[in-house]
Amino acid sequence: MVARNILDDKLMEQFAIDYGCAVSDFRCRDTLVTELPNTPQARKRKETGILSMLSFGGKLLIAAAPELLDWCQTVLAPHCSAAWCFEAGTLISIDRKLQEYGFEIDQAHLFFVPKYPAPVAVHTVQLLYASDIAELEEEERIDEAFLFEDYIEDVLGAAIYDEEHQLLAVAGATANSERMWEMGVNSFAEGRGYAVSVLTSLTQEVLRQGKVPFYGTAMSHLASQNIALRAGLVPTFCELTTRRAK
Repeated sequence: MVARNILDDKLMEQFAIDYGCAVSDFRCRDTLVTELPNTPQARKRKETGILSMLSFGGKLLIAAAPELLDWCQTVLAPHCSAAWCFEAGTLISIDRKLQEYGFEIDQAHLFFVPKYPAPVAVHTVQLLYASDIAELEEEERIDEAFLFEDYIEDVLGAAIYDEEHQLLAVAGATANSERMWEMGVNSFAEGRGYAVSVLTSLTQEVLRQGKVPFYGTAMSHLASQNIALRAGLVPTFCELTTRRAK
């Protein structure tokens, strides 16, 4: 198991790129507002949006497009903290402001990162690589494990099959950035522990490849959160992203 402080250092390095700040800024708990950077080293998103917010280690980072900077500095930041930034009232206020510019909140998710040694997978798990992943693109049931999008690469997977080679569960990792690979899971047989087994195996392989595996889910998706916890992952950061209003 990689030491947690090593993973945290890699997270801070990536977050500093994503939010246009320095790693040293994480030493201070004061909320920081920056201009949303445009750099190819940032984590890949289908749409950048005009506002991102990150709560990590007691620090709140707010990165905004130039037209939102003044509002973020004078209105949002003074009434927002790392612990309470995703309260309903705050999210409503943010979404109303975004609508003035034709944008809306995309996600406000909780993200999990390994902390405890992962349990041994109790099922036989097969690791999947590029050619294996490509063969699953026509599998319509897969909507979380892989993205199958041009802007980002699905790089690694873990699957459980039955005796007839029918897919029971699959977890996938996408190359979200140089340091961080995002994981997702689909399970097609509830109550068997398959999702935990594939996520456990995938987490271990991503760590072996020197990347930080992370897993995100909605605040209300308790089943998904429990899968992460049982696989040795713990809540580590929260992040809000935005998109053009539909």
